[in-house]
Amino acid sequence: MPDSDDLKCLVGEEKLETPSTFSFPFTPYRIQHDFMSELYSAIEGKKLGIFESPTGTGKTLSIICGAVRWLLDHENRELRQLKLALESLAMKNEEICNDDDDDWITGQAKLVEQQHKVFEISKMLKSLEEFNNNIEKIKKEQELKKKKVKSLVTKTLNQKTDIEIEKDKDFFDEESEFLLEDYDQLSSVDDFEEISDEKVQYEGVKIYFCSRTHSQLSQFVAELKKSPYSTSRIIPLASRQNYCINKTVKSLKNVTLMNERCLEMGKNKPSQKPTKVSSVGSVIKKKKSETLCKCIYNNKDKIQSLAEEVTTELRDMEELVNRGDQISACPYYASRESIKYAQIITLPYNTLLHKSTREASGIRLEGNVFIIDEAHNLLDTIGHIHSSQINGQQLTHSYSQLIQYKNKFELRFSANNLLHLNQLIYVIGKLINMLGGTPGVSHTETSKIKVESKVYTLENFVHQAEIDHLNMFTLVDFFKRSKIGQKIRGYSEKYMPSVSLQPVKPKLSSLQTFLKEIENKKNNKNNKVKELKKDENKHTEPQVADIISNNPLTPVMAFIESLTNCCEDGRIISTTQSLVGKGVFKFLLLNPAVHFKEIVDKARSVIVSGGTMEPISEFKDQLFNFNGNNSDRIVHFSCGHVVPPDHILPLIVCSGPTGKQLDFSYQERTSIKMLNEIGSLLENICRTVPAGIVCFFPSYDYEELVYQHLEKNKVINRLSERKKVFREPKLTNQVDEVLKNYSLAITKTSTSNSKITGALLFSVIGGKLSEGLNFSDDLGRCVIVIGLPYPNIKSLELQQKMNYLNSHMV
Repeated sequence: MPDSDDLKCLVGEEKLETPSTFSFPFTPYRIQHDFMSELYSAIEGKKLGIFESPTGTGKTLSIICGAVRWLLDHENRELRQLKLALESLAMKNEEICNDDDDDWITGQAKLVEQQHKVFEISKMLKSLEEFNNNIEKIKKEQELKKKKVKSLVTKTLNQKTDIEIEKDKDFFDEESEFLLEDYDQLSSVDDFEEISDEKVQYEGVKIYFCSRTHSQLSQFVAELKKSPYSTSRIIPLASRQNYCINKTVKSLKNVTLMNERCLEMGKNKPSQKPTKVSSVGSVIKKKKSETLCKCIYNNKDKIQSLAEEVTTELRDMEELVNRGDQISACPYYASRESIKYAQIITLPYNTLLHKSTREASGIRLEGNVFIIDEAHNLLDTIGHIHSSQINGQQLTHSYSQLIQYKNKFELRFSANNLLHLNQLIYVIGKLINMLGGTPGVSHTETSKIKVESKVYTLENFVHQAEIDHLNMFTLVDFFKRSKIGQKIRGYSEKYMPSVSLQPVKPKLSSLQTFLKEIENKKNNKNNKVKELKKDENKHTEPQVADIISNNPLTPVMAFIESLTNCCEDGRIISTTQSLVGKGVFKFLLLNPAVHFKEIVDKARSVIVSGGTMEPISEFKDQLFNFNGNNSDRIVHFSCGHVVPPDHILPLIVCSGPTGKQLDFSYQERTSIKMLNEIGSLLENICRTVPAGIVCFFPSYDYEELVYQHLEKNKVINRLSERKKVFREPKLTNQVDEVLKNYSLAITKTSTSNSKITGALLFSVIGGKLSEGLNFSDDLGRCVIVIGLPYPNIKSLELQQKMNYLNSHMV
């Protein structure tokens, strides 16, 4: 595959001049033109860029038009350079052959050297032309398929209905499938899932666009559709949780369980069926059979077809899922298969920032361009992704499962597997001891250690836990290669059902039962409906919890893996409680740069962008230049707003409608007088401002406190007479529905003569609605920020971060 460094060595590098004009849906503002120019220049110069552009200035469209313009220019440059290089070498070969000054040996040596260059460049040019021809071939094939799509879809759906009838009833859960995979510590072959064995020689430079949420990525795709570059080949990457269309797998909800079940259903290993059973039910004889319960959507030909279709048509994640469902092809594997054809790839933060996820997704860092949007919280995001937390209940549950699993299959394990399994049990037992518990005893055991919180360095923690003589890297490798997490979960689901932690109701006497029945009869119909809903929730919640609790080893191993970090880069916070099960270990990553370094070193260019990127020193010192050798690569661009100052009215409100000074300090913000002032202020604003109002609070807890107070004092009722009130949900899957209803309420009121003039949305700073969402026009006529989100200065986590920065960033 042609590499930019190879081209530079063989051909030389032609510098692209920054264009004076850019294709744009309309005449760009000056700051938009400057943004595109600086972005183009930064990517061409292989820079690390920090770009600031306020919300509402068309930042996303500027990124698209600047970056994609460079990509197209670069692709033309590659082809042009290779052709020119071949012509130049052909002329040099003629000169060498006609040169009579050199002796024959020297001339032949030069000729061989030139011929080698010709061969290498010809190979590069051929692979590039084959790639381009393949893309054109795919486009033509897709055009032909469009003419037959209706009959094809109908036929496929009929096949799907017949296949889906086959459920798990034919699946035989024999004990042999619970045995560990043979673990060879010296083996370097990872068991990564692959959809295709074909290797593409040329893929070209790609632009990876990253953002925090899938809704933000969908907005990027929508903007790309409106741009002059709507024919670009773009692929949205996402997890199985977003892409899976198999109802059995999707019902698991937890992404870890979904990954494991998907891999199990995709196995090509033969299973074993019992062919002879004794009178007591034990299996005497088995025979191998074909794989059972294979996922109907994991069809190689259909996945390849969907991948090629996505290559030629611009689709966002939702459209890709719908199309995959129509033709019975897995969108998850199709998106990964189509990476090789893509020019632009959208993906969420964690897919890029987590190394194992990045590698499993087939993301290549070398020579590619990475644009990270809404990056002002990038440091915190990296820290969150690589931090881990476990509690005593998970530890005791894992220990119990491993002991039972070992006792069941001990005689069937290889010596190597048994050794590492015993080491894993030992480590978990020592962690239980650290929380004041006894291995093998219930998590409800009273802790032998007083209630307190301690901070450990990684070195001190493993020494204190008496596990410093073991190799944590080996244990993590054993966990991944032996698939012990999947084996334990499968075994647990069959033989060790989860224990429900719901409180047991005391048994009532006959008289109490009689009185309870009388009381229930007095309840009205509405109360009965409410109680029914509550009972349904209580019935369904433990089911989900049971599934997840059958797999406590995964978070435990994530914590053990965190012990492999450099000692200076993290801390362990140990919190012991009165009960062992409530104790907590938390790994806190102090140096996010260690997990970002590989991206900075290998990528052609890394661009971080946002509405405000201050303090800039965080990115310069902690992410880009932590080793002091990238200072010459860092560029910073910042611009003002396109909206004239007289179109915005920023106000700092110091006192409420009654004249009382607004004080949102920790001591005063919960006072009745202050809560009343908030209510009066909101009423006045809602009477004055039309359409949509968004009100931000410092935290979810404070938003809950204010809302409950306003509801209790009938303020919410009065607000509802003017605005329909919405609240930010805590569950991510409910965000889109709330935003949709909020937008719909504003649209309806603008076209009716109702007294209701719009909607009011209660939100949280740093929450799910605080960034990356387009509150344009009537959706955000007024934005209210109540107080400021100050961190708790007494927090151990905050103190450790401050100590680390004070000692390393001075």
